[in-house]
Amino acid sequence: MDSAARQNSVDTMSDHREPLRARVVIVGSVGNEVEQLTYAVPPAMTANIQPGHRVLVPMRSRRVTGIVLEVGPDLDTGGVTPKPILEMLEARPLFDRAHLQLMDFLASYYMTSLAEAYRSVIPATARVESQRLLQVGAEPNPLAAATLTQLERAILARLARGPAPFNALKKLGNAKEVEAATNRLIAQGFVDQRDGTRGRHRENLPEIIKLSDAGLHAKLRGTNQRAIIDTLAQHLGDGIRRDELEQKSGPREALRGLIERGIVEVVPLSGSAHQATDATITLPTLDLTWEQTAAIDEIIPAIQQRRTSTNLLWGVTGSGKTEVYVRLTAEALKAGRQVIILVPEIALADQVVRAFRERFGALAAILHSAQNVAERWSAWMAALSGETRVTIGPRSAIFAPLHDAGLIVVDEEHDPAYKQEEGIRYNARDLAVALGRFSNCPVVLGSATPSAESYANARQGRYKLIRLANRVGGRDLASVEILDLRQHLPKKPEREESEDAALAPVPLAPALIDALRANLAVKGQSVIFLNRRGFHNFLQCHLCGNVIACPNCSVSLTFHLRDRTVRCHYCGVSEDAPEMCRECDGFGLEGQGFGTERLAHAIGELIPDARIERMDSDTSGRRGARSAIVEGLRDGTIDIVVGTQMITKGFDFPGVTLVGVVMADLTLNIPDFRSAERTFQLLTQVAGRAGRGDRPGRVLIQTYAPHHYSVRAARDQDYARFMRREFDLRRELSYPPFGRMALVRIEGPEATPVSTIAARVATILSRFAQPDTIRVLGPAPAPIERLRQRFRWQVVVKSPRLNDMRTALAAMRSQIAAEAERAAVRVGIDIDPVNMM
Repeated sequence: MDSAARQNSVDTMSDHREPLRARVVIVGSVGNEVEQLTYAVPPAMTANIQPGHRVLVPMRSRRVTGIVLEVGPDLDTGGVTPKPILEMLEARPLFDRAHLQLMDFLASYYMTSLAEAYRSVIPATARVESQRLLQVGAEPNPLAAATLTQLERAILARLARGPAPFNALKKLGNAKEVEAATNRLIAQGFVDQRDGTRGRHRENLPEIIKLSDAGLHAKLRGTNQRAIIDTLAQHLGDGIRRDELEQKSGPREALRGLIERGIVEVVPLSGSAHQATDATITLPTLDLTWEQTAAIDEIIPAIQQRRTSTNLLWGVTGSGKTEVYVRLTAEALKAGRQVIILVPEIALADQVVRAFRERFGALAAILHSAQNVAERWSAWMAALSGETRVTIGPRSAIFAPLHDAGLIVVDEEHDPAYKQEEGIRYNARDLAVALGRFSNCPVVLGSATPSAESYANARQGRYKLIRLANRVGGRDLASVEILDLRQHLPKKPEREESEDAALAPVPLAPALIDALRANLAVKGQSVIFLNRRGFHNFLQCHLCGNVIACPNCSVSLTFHLRDRTVRCHYCGVSEDAPEMCRECDGFGLEGQGFGTERLAHAIGELIPDARIERMDSDTSGRRGARSAIVEGLRDGTIDIVVGTQMITKGFDFPGVTLVGVVMADLTLNIPDFRSAERTFQLLTQVAGRAGRGDRPGRVLIQTYAPHHYSVRAARDQDYARFMRREFDLRRELSYPPFGRMALVRIEGPEATPVSTIAARVATILSRFAQPDTIRVLGPAPAPIERLRQRFRWQVVVKSPRLNDMRTALAAMRSQIAAEAERAAVRVGIDIDPVNMM
């Protein structure tokens, strides 16, 4: 039964004399057990239960979380008397009808089970389930203690520190041996067991912090506590939300102490208190360009008429796409609906949240995976209650429990970060289009460099194409120049005793160095882009040729100077950089290649007066570091920022007048059919950071391939010309958007079983191969053959029709499943792959 059929009217259900039943998808950790079951609805829940509710249900001897899919009196139970639902965990459904349909689509399109789809999107804290808790029982007498095994003593020692679930004891040894030893201790009375529950049971409402009467005259010595009191003094009467206060005033411990002493009060806030009204939506009287006005007028009728439409907002960098999003959001809020704004990176989410909170206050909230458990669950509950009505975040925000979405925006829709690369490999951009269809609301896909797939859909009439061809304020696009690195090859210095003399050279053309100095002289800011982290790409011994490699992956370790470590940027392993070669025990290790850390170091030596910062995942991962760099660019305390692709994504820095691209060829050499598209997008996006203020911008692109069509099109910022050439190449090879594609990934801990299963996968798929239906490429080792101690092979499947390809993939999976399980090999299917590595 489809999702629409599930949405039975609850108002009429209570009139049925037959007892109600509910079909529930289990989202708790149930192993290989059945994933959907039918339960009885207790009389007390009959009037309220609806599809989408999160419930607690019994399963054998356990209690687990489920999501109600369907409610009715005549649901099939297979002749078994259904057990009753134990509890509804929220007053209103966690998912509305549109999101239930979205989950059906997710499971079907990406070829996974519905239960696995729900498990992958619901925060772990929402998966309430019972667990077996163990604790110390009677103390063994001396004779019994002498007979205990070493493992039994280890178990008792662990439990002496406090109760623990059985899973925590598995770390002490072999799982079966631990279970046997634990059962012996229970039988002897030395260990007791009881049922516990993990996960967050109920909806938690936000809290308001207010000064108490005693707080008005309190004398405090602590700096943090005084800062809290000063902040609350500015909000007398109304108080301030707890999460906002903690963000402004520092450590939670200080606030906890004030609460315990009665100096401040905690008041629960009803979600209804923050329902949006026209008074909460304030828009400044900014002058819009005629293109912005036309774009808004084109989309607003779909919001007002509750009509689905997918709009590709193709706007050059600096054309005011964010202002279009804001105006459309205001219209959706006035209509009483909620809004989702997707951004590709958490770094960009902070900036977008700031822009939206300036207009909509606390109605706008951020949701992302870097939040801790409490913050993430609080954001979900705020969206569910309607306290926040604009949810902003990366790809996972598409699953936020909004009800009645009125607008969905996907900013920088071309960005590969929207593709989930672990678990279910969904693309949030495509899910946004589906959710807009289910919610009867418009979807806006915004980009200066739309993806080939979206652009093709717009040309074919599936999407509505809306152009913003000019920058706000009539500003010109930055002028772009290409610097041919073949004419500026740096010479490596002779090896000397000095460590600095042996540093790998950084290819900085004299024209770029002169431009940086000249821009600094007129107090302009500069951005230097290099899509590679670290100081050296790897360390190599010049005596024996050995390269320090990752023990878990088939890649070299990157050298980082700041802490003198070598790290793997794939699995995260890190260790101190060795002084001697591990192969020949010689002192011949030298750094090869360069990354952002080395580049910043080199620029600092060339321009010592410049205030230089680095913006990549190594620096911005520290709490507050990213915001400090952004603020430094805004207030003019930073002259030059050296960064990876993080700096290309939507940031608006009016003071930046010069952009330099050090190595434009890095993405061109990746073994991926999208490498030219990715190169064009990165170059165009980073060029768009320059000249967004009153002063004109200049961009210098260094490359060893100055005549490549992607580089030349980026120089001219001519998207249409680039796509014409790209489409010609892809059409000839039936690559997307001129064909559908899937990547079968085969991986496991041992090389031989992986290659064997990969060959079997290719053989099975080849039975379906026909020149006009399905083509099978492979098997072949993945470009990175070993990753996180797992060997990887892959098979590519191409077809002009999705259904033909899915039929072949489903047949392959069913035939290979048992064989792959015996070989301890995982076979995963990636529909519409983005990362071919």
